Amino acid sequence: MQVVLLAAGQATRLRPMTDDRPKCLLDVGGRSILSRAVGLLRERGLEHITIVEGYRGDMIRLAMAAEFPAAAIRFVHNDDYATTNNEWSLMLAECAADKPLLLLDADIMFEGAVLDRLLSHPAPSRLGLRTEGAIGAEEMKVRLDPRGLVADLGKGLAPAEAAGESVGIEIFSPDFVAALWPVMRRRQMVERRTDEFYEASFVELIRSGHEVAAVDLAGLACREIDTIEDLHAARREFN
Repeated sequence: MQVVLLAAGQATRLRPMTDDRPKCLLDVGGRSILSRAVGLLRERGLEHITIVEGYRGDMIRLAMAAEFPAAAIRFVHNDDYATTNNEWSLMLAECAADKPLLLLDADIMFEGAVLDRLLSHPAPSRLGLRTEGAIGAEEMKVRLDPRGLVADLGKGLAPAEAAGESVGIEIFSPDFVAALWPVMRRRQMVERRTDEFYEASFVELIRSGHEVAAVDLAGLACREIDTIEDLHAARREFN
């Protein structure tokens, strides 16, 4: 299985903490967010890791080389990190179409059991779903169909119709991966939707017949860090 970690953004909502470093190198519980994620991945035998960096990407490369000197991490640089969104970063990673893909954002704090639950789920394509707690207006909300499969994804969905929120960790089958990159290239390079989230391409594939299951992560610690409040909450939770 191949892994892609997206770590290109500027994290302006976390300034001044991110004035001198990318968000993924912020400390939580004595270790950076990215270091913790890579460590948990490698503990599970996931060694083929691509990190897409942009803002202060040199710091990410140096940090990974210092902590994981034996790891064969592939780095991809997003020159346009200031003017594009995460779909552009994912498109740049260009993964092999004959292997499953584990995709995650590099600003997520999670316990190892989150990966275990996702990796052990039988569905070929699946995403992590948070079903506990209130669903915020800014969260990536998930609507399910009667079979429990993902029907729609988006921040604009009404919280009342959402089963929960996507945590930003997905596993996709080789068939899904093979179909995903042509869709992203068209949306990004031809239609110039450079400000959209990668979930827009996921939804296009779902509507064309690709099935994605939702894996309920209830009871497990998993938190996306977007704001200073999120960071403080993660430090309390993961300390």
